Amino acid sequence: MQKSYLVIVLTCLLLVFSACSETEEKEIVTNNEKNTETQESTSENTGSADTNEDEEETEEEKPEEDSSTEEDESETPSDPGFKIYQPSVGWEKKFTDGEDIVVTEKVIAANDEYVQLAMMVGGNQSIQIYKWTPTEVALVYEEISVDDASVNLLDSFTPNGNPEVLLSETSAQWELVESGVKLDVVYGSFEDVYVIKKVTDEVENADTIYTRYYAPGYGLVKETYEVTGEYGYSGKSELEVVEK
Repeated sequence: MQKSYLVIVLTCLLLVFSACSETEEKEIVTNNEKNTETQESTSENTGSADTNEDEEETEEEKPEEDSSTEEDESETPSDPGFKIYQPSVGWEKKFTDGEDIVVTEKVIAANDEYVQLAMMVGGNQSIQIYKWTPTEVALVYEEISVDDASVNLLDSFTPNGNPEVLLSETSAQWELVESGVKLDVVYGSFEDVYVIKKVTDEVENADTIYTRYYAPGYGLVKETYEVTGEYGYSGKSELEVVEK
């Protein structure tokens, strides 16, 4: 009887211990799962925060990039085009035919759009005003045989209605023969020279062919002419002296 009682007691104790052990294991597993979920949640929140910070930094950097782009665009210079072929005010250029000075050209005045030249051929003076822009060079005013070609007319002259276009990005009366040419004259050597040509019928039964050469910073540096036909002839004038 006592043995049976002991067996019953031991059996009950074993059941109690077993139940407690399972409860503890369940609590440990539950706690581990909670800790894992907490870590994952913290990691997700941290990643989300980092992503938000990266996006904010990117958005803050964008205005700087846009500002830099605007500055680069504003600093980009416009194309000077034919303007770099314009001679400077006050220059006096003298042209020779190989023996004598036959033409003298002096730059009297200039503004953003026009250049006034005083031309002296022998004892005869004349005024020429050119429209000289990045996209066009054209003779828009000419007055021959004047008493004083040094008078500045840029503020008072009226351009001709039918200008003679020498150089243009679109169309011109003068034909563009070549560009980027290297040229040697008495004065010196030039590069990036424009060569233009015009043919007229001013001489009966013949063509008169004019060819001009324009160099950067100097304008006209050489001109040739040729009259065709049975009694044809030719001549030239090229830059020999520049007084600045």
